[in-house]
Amino acid sequence: MATVAYQCPNCASPLIYDGTSGKMVCTACDSQFDQETIEHLNAPADDGTVDFTVPTEGYTAGDTAQLQAYHCKTCGAALITESTTTATECPYCGSPTILPDRIDGGIRPEKVVPFVITKEQAQEMFHGYFKGKALLPNIFKKDNQIAEMRKLFVPCWLFDCEARGSVVYDAEKESSYTDGDEEVTEVEHYIVRRGGSMRFENIPVDGSVKMDDKISESLEPYDLAKAVAFTPAVLSGAMADHADVDADACEARAVNRATGSFKSALQDTIDGYTSISEKSSSVHVAGSKVTPVLLPVWLITTVKDGKTYTFAINGQTGRLTCNVPTAKGKAFLWGAVSFAGILGLTALILHLTRALGSGTLLMAAIFALFVTIGIVGTMIGKLKQATSQSGASGYACEGGLNLTIESDSYRYTKQERKKIEKSAD
Repeated sequence: MATVAYQCPNCASPLIYDGTSGKMVCTACDSQFDQETIEHLNAPADDGTVDFTVPTEGYTAGDTAQLQAYHCKTCGAALITESTTTATECPYCGSPTILPDRIDGGIRPEKVVPFVITKEQAQEMFHGYFKGKALLPNIFKKDNQIAEMRKLFVPCWLFDCEARGSVVYDAEKESSYTDGDEEVTEVEHYIVRRGGSMRFENIPVDGSVKMDDKISESLEPYDLAKAVAFTPAVLSGAMADHADVDADACEARAVNRATGSFKSALQDTIDGYTSISEKSSSVHVAGSKVTPVLLPVWLITTVKDGKTYTFAINGQTGRLTCNVPTAKGKAFLWGAVSFAGILGLTALILHLTRALGSGTLLMAAIFALFVTIGIVGTMIGKLKQATSQSGASGYACEGGLNLTIESDSYRYTKQERKKIEKSAD
């Protein structure tokens, strides 16, 4: 017969159940805990299995008669377009060695988000990007010419799911006071538990190997309410990437984003503490359905010093992202100048108010550092660099988090005393 031994989260000594109080009591330090909290701390890890209903409908005979497939012999991209379009280059690598073939296999998209941004507007956005960005590398200061411009529908899988579970946190409340000639710092330790559920709809995951996930996620969101049913005619004047990553391979990304937003929403319900850190979690994501769609993207490349840089524009909203790097030397210089200027101004104000001292100068330096980080961070943000999305809060269903577990359990208090140094005066 299997046995289970519960240990105290504070001192690791055995816990026993007290029938009078209904609590789990430590045999060594007398700490008491709710049984539910201890059970959760000893809960087995979730196996991570998620079941989604994935569509299986392929292209119809009518579709194949109106569509052509193109396979790039250079990068291997598989693309589709209407039969009247003549392919001359690959939207990803620009290679002209593309050969026509027929549509064979693959999941038929259910919806398509049409292009709203015109070619001329996308070109204006590209050229306007290089204005007013202090941390742009010097090679982008002039002669920013478009090397290739492609109108592309990118295949995506939209995931509907529900995250459910709970998270246990270590939380602290810190306070300080003076006791005679000593400064006393007290830190109260708590175990905090939050749990519930949260539904998500249409979390997009890029279904193309060639499209960088950072770029596709940085182009979000799309207004899916304006999507239209897929027909070959919708692809007129553009090309569409043929999904080469199936839904099963993409679901982990959707699950991770849903889990991240769910846990973030749980932590946002906690307040009144000086610090909070996650101790353990048990979160399960239940899959619902998957919808294959095509999303509009303008892909623009420019070449600088023999290196190709990619700019992507959301074909519906005009949101732009790119892989242009930060000029680190400029970032350091701006940071140094900002820090010195803010610290100098703050020190001057303290001097004029007769408040300048070693302690206040240190606080001024910390203040200047935080402001400098904010300034440089804002300047880097203007570069609109592609980054992965850690959450999916924008796809949470109406009502957001359904909170069902909310408990805060006191553990113990740690006290530290420090003798107050008297000034020479």
